[in-house]
Amino acid sequence: MKTSPSVIQGVTMVLGDRVNTDIHCSTKYLPGKDNQFVVGCAFQELSPGFAEQAAQYRQAGQPIVLLAGADFGINSSREQAAQILKEMGVSVVVAKSFARAFFRNAMNNGLALITAPVDGPVPGQSVTVDLLAGRVTQGDRVVAQGAGLSPVLMQIISAGGLLPLLQQNKGWPDLAAG
Repeated sequence: MKTSPSVIQGVTMVLGDRVNTDIHCSTKYLPGKDNQFVVGCAFQELSPGFAEQAAQYRQAGQPIVLLAGADFGINSSREQAAQILKEMGVSVVVAKSFARAFFRNAMNNGLALITAPVDGPVPGQSVTVDLLAGRVTQGDRVVAQGAGLSPVLMQIISAGGLLPLLQQNKGWPDLAAG
């Protein structure tokens, strides 16, 4: 459950280093298939059962906090990679580093990313993510600490993506008014 636009309470799922977009959004799945098809088979080569576990969390109304290692989202710039994660129920990805194209596509599509090393990630744990502070906690324990999202990125995430933000404001919002 989300307690505010900048705080997400969710359950962890864990992936390792160098997770490339072909692992969860392969072009072999996309021709003639829609995102929902890909949601059902995402990450199968890397983590069998990942899509099924994500579906259980999504159906239970539990936001997913995806914890990963270095270089998350490497390999391509397809924006479906971020869309698939959102459709799987992922509310935020916390990783040591992100591919730049993936980072931009994720933010533009309203998927929050926190760049931070994760200390001892454990799948299935309840955590709280403070997007503004860049902090992931499990109870009193800090699981990850990085830079928080800027006010502009927070506005994009809160609106559900860049295009919805621009549509809501009939152009770029006046940050001084907020």
